[in-house]
Amino acid sequence: MTANQPSLVIFDLDHTLYDFDIAHAAGMSALRAFAGAQLGARGSAFEEAFAEARQNVKARLGSTASSHSRLLYCHEALEILGIRSEPVMALQMEQEYWRNYLSAAVLRPGVSGMLQTLRYNNVVTAVVTDLTAQIQFRKIVHLDLTREIDHIVCSEETKGEKESLEPFRLLFERVHAGAREHVWFVGDRDFDAPVQELIDLGLIDSGRGFVLAAQATGHVTGWHDFLELERMTDSIFGNG
Repeated sequence: MTANQPSLVIFDLDHTLYDFDIAHAAGMSALRAFAGAQLGARGSAFEEAFAEARQNVKARLGSTASSHSRLLYCHEALEILGIRSEPVMALQMEQEYWRNYLSAAVLRPGVSGMLQTLRYNNVVTAVVTDLTAQIQFRKIVHLDLTREIDHIVCSEETKGEKESLEPFRLLFERVHAGAREHVWFVGDRDFDAPVQELIDLGLIDSGRGFVLAAQATGHVTGWHDFLELERMTDSIFGNG
């Protein structure tokens, strides 16, 4: 391994390996149609209730994996709409959202190529992601990444989300010591690439972060198209 080659690459999942906005729009469109047909909540009534429900859940639960739960948002929205607790309906709504969300979720161009290059060169790969394990595992299976990723850590497995660094700590307990020599972080938010924090804690020796649309600062570089990362990886490993 040369100085520039990563020993481990940690990917965020949502809005990094695929476009979250497209998938979320498909899920919400299906939910609106369901609410209109099954609940009689038409126009902006359901959207307003769902937005309020999301805000309420996050305010109560704080920075936890369950604060992202669409099931909890749907359950709370039903209460706001005056329908009381309807577990069957809440479950149907959640499944309607995720079924349509997953149907619209596709890997960004360049992801498969980059992962294949890393696999060919024996680089350890991982996904560290907020949210609950069940839906994150479903996304990874849907995107056909199960054979491409060595380790998966969801924030539900720890007492905090990525900003707390706890999911990263868990990952580093699972990988061999050599994997921590030079770590790449690929994500869409600043907290996806806490390079300096992890160096300061002695959890990694060195690292480099790539954050969507970020300004280049310190250890972090911005990216706009995943194909850029694929080409850079190919070049570093002599495939370009």
